[in-house]
Amino acid sequence: MRSPVLSLVALLLGAARFSYAQSWMPGLEVGDGQLPVVITPTRLRQSLSDVPASVTVITDAMLARYGITSIPDALRLVPGMAVTQAAGNDYRINYHGTNILVPRRLNVLIDGVSQYRPAASRVDWKLLPVDIEDVARIEVTRSPSSASYGPNSMMAVVNIITKHPRDVERFGIFTTFGSQDTRKALARLGATFGNSALRLSVSDERDGGYDELSRDPQAHDGTRLKRLSVRSVTDFDADHSLDLHWSYVAGTLETPWVDASQVTYPDQKLHDYEVGGTWTRRFSPAHELQVRAYRTQHRLRQSWTTCYARGLFLPEIYALWRVDPAYVEALIAGRVPVGRTPADSAAINAAAGAVQRLGAQALVPTCVQPNQDLVETRNDIELQNTYAPSEHFRLVAGLGAREQQGESDTWLDGTVSNMLYRAFASAEYRPWAHVLFNLGGYAERDKLGGSTFSPRAAVNVQVSPHQTVRAAWSKGTRAPDIQEQRVNWSYKVHLDPPLNGRSDARFYQSAVAPGDLSSERIESRELGYILNQPKLGLILDVKLFDDKLTHLISEKPQVAHFAPTNDHEVRLTGAELQSSIELSPSLGAFLNYAYLANRDASLETERSQYSRHSGAAGISAAGGGWRWSLAYYGASGNGVGESRYGRTDVLLARAFTLRDTSWTASLRLSRLDARRLTYYDESGLYPHARYEDRLSLFGQLSVRY
Repeated sequence: MRSPVLSLVALLLGAARFSYAQSWMPGLEVGDGQLPVVITPTRLRQSLSDVPASVTVITDAMLARYGITSIPDALRLVPGMAVTQAAGNDYRINYHGTNILVPRRLNVLIDGVSQYRPAASRVDWKLLPVDIEDVARIEVTRSPSSASYGPNSMMAVVNIITKHPRDVERFGIFTTFGSQDTRKALARLGATFGNSALRLSVSDERDGGYDELSRDPQAHDGTRLKRLSVRSVTDFDADHSLDLHWSYVAGTLETPWVDASQVTYPDQKLHDYEVGGTWTRRFSPAHELQVRAYRTQHRLRQSWTTCYARGLFLPEIYALWRVDPAYVEALIAGRVPVGRTPADSAAINAAAGAVQRLGAQALVPTCVQPNQDLVETRNDIELQNTYAPSEHFRLVAGLGAREQQGESDTWLDGTVSNMLYRAFASAEYRPWAHVLFNLGGYAERDKLGGSTFSPRAAVNVQVSPHQTVRAAWSKGTRAPDIQEQRVNWSYKVHLDPPLNGRSDARFYQSAVAPGDLSSERIESRELGYILNQPKLGLILDVKLFDDKLTHLISEKPQVAHFAPTNDHEVRLTGAELQSSIELSPSLGAFLNYAYLANRDASLETERSQYSRHSGAAGISAAGGGWRWSLAYYGASGNGVGESRYGRTDVLLARAFTLRDTSWTASLRLSRLDARRLTYYDESGLYPHARYEDRLSLFGQLSVRY
């Protein structure tokens, strides 16, 4: 039987062999003239009425209209998106919630480049290499997207599309300031050189975070970041272009807590860069080839001072922990355990003897400087072929390879690499004018995690000129990361004075990954309905869903207890609604709502981020150079230890022109329903974060020339 990978390769090569007789590619450039056109769900440009999933589109105009100043706050506009700010620079974001400890079932793309960290399966929202001022639109596919983007797109995909260099002003300055010691300044330059256009942005950002944290009354959780991004697009001719980008992010994330015995803060020093390019060649209106390649590197430096009893750095104690942590815990409690085997007894006797020889010195506090330094690198290349052999059929297919690497003496005891190969295809077939079928699949071979295949099938039926119903079925995965599969976790420290003549030592606790994890899985069923009434300016999208998540890796990795399994599951069912109405060119409103039922969770962690009811609503108006808006964002907070969230924003803005310069000034007043936020933690203590005041004020000023 032919493998999924070979089938997809044959499909790709077969598409390339067709003669390109058609003079146009249906739907590639524009939709039906009424609904927005998106590219994220299938990699094909499609009207919202044709996509095989619910999609939320957030435009730059909407961001400005409601005074949204960060990507996480923009995602509060997405029905079913759970956004928890555990600390000033620690966002936990999941579509449909579930595990709040290490959110990693959501993929984020910026101009086609994944921001998913290759070694630790996470998205660092504060460190995204994009300023919100450079965002043209955000497309959020609210369903499993592994059929288009592979493992790690298990629940949803957030696709951030930046502004084309030809669409920005020659020069612009943007500033933000306000409560929580928020300050940001961005300068942007746009220029053209013959057939090339360039956009360069540089920014400096500071944020003071919360006023109080449960583990640190001083709330040491601020952010200091600098960003530099460059994007250039060269159009060699009407059918041939090269899109290049480069970005750099550096700064400090204040970190309040890592270690119960720390005496200094374990702040994170970061240096990230990303470089890549996309070459596009259109051979005919019906055939387009695209090659994308990029490299990302995330460099973290994190060290602190902590003090423990000197005996906990004995090599014999470290060796005994590797045999069985319970033996060490018994020794620390003053008992001498009995070994299960002669080898266990020998290790116990060696550790007990070493402690006895050290005598009273074993209890003397010794201060050391551990670290959690980590370098993550990704190299990726992908070929994508888009072809429309007729007005009834379109196909996109591709091949790719990715090398991922993690380097850390603490986490991995060196360097671990992983190589992945992929093939994918999505097809759109319209046998009749009112019926559209979407089929897709993504196969990946992972050196560490094995092979996976994620299929998707959907049918869209236009029941009237302005109404479409959709039925979709898909499967998705989330591959275990390098740390989960290959962690060799121990803290190497320098002792002064030396211990038994040795300055190099290891803290007694350590962990080694079992290395036998498989991918998390989801099977999703979805029914959708879209109503579009152009005369009323109304768009309504309703979704019913039933998602079964299995083989979940729910345990948080900890050096004191590292035992991840694929033993957990949860079922998510519910309904979502998103709607917008433009009553006039100057008056509009939106309403988004999600109902979620979290059922049959095998571990309470999978109910730690869960709101039965969540949503957002807003209204805005403009006229005479003035603009105002009112919006509310809320979530009922039904998860374990999770508090309810609610915020009201009022914005007033004024725009005017002075000579050749456009000015915009705005003030946003925000009011929280509650100053205190709580969330689930592996300790079971439900930590909290708190602001001193419910009210906060933010100002923005932009100048464009």
